[in-house]
Amino acid sequence: MKFRLLLFSLNLLSMSILAQSPYKLSGPQEAAWLGGSGAGIGLSVGLHYRHQPFTPEQVAALDPGRVPAFDRYALRHYSSFARKSSDVALFSTLAIPALLLLDPDIRPDAGTVGVLLGEAFLVNTALTLTAKELVRRPRPFTYNPGVPLTDKLDRDARLSFFSGHTSTAAAMTFATAAIWSEYHPGSDWKPLVWTSAVLVPATVGYLRMRAGKHFLSDVAAGFVVGAATGWLVPYLHRR
Repeated sequence: MKFRLLLFSLNLLSMSILAQSPYKLSGPQEAAWLGGSGAGIGLSVGLHYRHQPFTPEQVAALDPGRVPAFDRYALRHYSSFARKSSDVALFSTLAIPALLLLDPDIRPDAGTVGVLLGEAFLVNTALTLTAKELVRRPRPFTYNPGVPLTDKLDRDARLSFFSGHTSTAAAMTFATAAIWSEYHPGSDWKPLVWTSAVLVPATVGYLRMRAGKHFLSDVAAGFVVGAATGWLVPYLHRR
């Protein structure tokens, strides 16, 4: 009887080890991640309402010739269809992490995974909003004479750098790919997973340029920041 109990205990222990999460959370570390993100978001909100929108005179003084050549592609575009499509694509990326719950190897660790994804989202949001408020770059459509002046006089018209849609999409897809890969290190599906993680935010960024909302450099910076955040947050929580 004692031998059976011992064997049962060893089996439970081995199952616990195998099921152990590849990630670990700690109170002080998570407080730092969440507190820092909250402070950054709060700072950006404060700056947003201290900054003034363009005046008609400032809009008239904008010179397309001062835009770098590699960024001028976006000056020709102002598409409401592309803008709406980019919004739909962004909201879709916010749902992508939920697919992790379909994985039986990840589902038991849903709480930890949810914290990692939430932190990646908040850190990226803080970085994105703060950069926008500090740089205050005019959006491409402000240079376009065919765009109504009322659109150019909105506060949002000075928040081009960097692309929040792109950074958020990249943060979510890269975090999802990184977490999935940690649970399936030897999977043959990894190339497809990571290719998808790259293509989705790249598509969002292209749509933002077609919408006249962002320059190529805005999209590139957003992609790099979002991808780095999405990969780094899970990495720094590894056991």
